[in-house]
Amino acid sequence: MPSGVPRSGEQSGERSGEQSGERSGARSGAPSEQSDKSTRERILDIATDLFIAKGYDKTSLREIAEQMGFTKAALYYHFPSKEDILGALHERLHSLVDEPIRLLGDGTVTVETWERFLDACMEKAAQHTKLFVVHRVNQAALAKIHIEGHSGAHTELEERARKIFSDPAVPLAGRARMAAAFAIAFILPMMPDELFLGAGSGSEFSALLGEIVHDVLRSRRGPNERRAR
Repeated sequence: MPSGVPRSGEQSGERSGEQSGERSGARSGAPSEQSDKSTRERILDIATDLFIAKGYDKTSLREIAEQMGFTKAALYYHFPSKEDILGALHERLHSLVDEPIRLLGDGTVTVETWERFLDACMEKAAQHTKLFVVHRVNQAALAKIHIEGHSGAHTELEERARKIFSDPAVPLAGRARMAAAFAIAFILPMMPDELFLGAGSGSEFSALLGEIVHDVLRSRRGPNERRAR
């Protein structure tokens, strides 16, 4: 996913803000659909904090349940395993492109349209920085999810990107710029912190990546690119 990512350990407090009083929703009886969803989101928020602070491998389901205020058995109602929690966080990350991807439309995607799409992705990322931190510090655990396969927005974006980057209706130079900007926005934020020592705060690094994306996409275009706009 895109930029807007704090460097090591930086957290932005993106709790979903559910109403208090839902902590014991899974203790007795089947909760309502609304409270069930709210409880799941809170579990994911707490797991995010623990996976960042302690790492996925060193975090237990008991610890997550205790912070939720109910038993480990009650946690199983929402997530049968710790792997399911990590998988849900992975899907939560990829769901950030659900709205921005609509900006691409169904036809040929121009460099300008691609820039608006990446801007929207980076704006979403800035609102969910912890998701990127938990992915960056738990890459070994997440690799298993990729090996076992997953679907959804991730697959859709990959397929769409392949079509865009190979569309002959867009000049090759334009497609190369779009691919380079994609890598900057989606891949650099996932790289280990030690590769960007001195990068400053997450907001500073995010702003830097955004500037680079715009520089790549807006750099001087040749005559063929201008005619294709």
